[in-house]
Amino acid sequence: MMYDVFFFGMPLVLAVCFGAHAVRDQNASFWRPSFACFAYCAFYLAGGRDVLLYLTVCIMMGGGALSAGWAGLPG
Repeated sequence: MMYDVFFFGMPLVLAVCFGAHAVRDQNASFWRPSFACFAYCAFYLAGGRDVLLYLTVCIMMGGGALSAGWAGLPG
């Protein structure tokens, strides 16, 4: 599913690239984004996928309602 590729695969690749960059250049400033991306991937695997799917569906429903002319305001 493209959703998994975008929200899990790309951060995982970024984490590996940041880690490799930190090792190659011996620059400790790249360890923090690498760890943050790995932590996000762990959150995604532990149930964050459902949260992101729910938020995406809510945004799609809201966009559909707004494009249909319903602003949610009385009068």
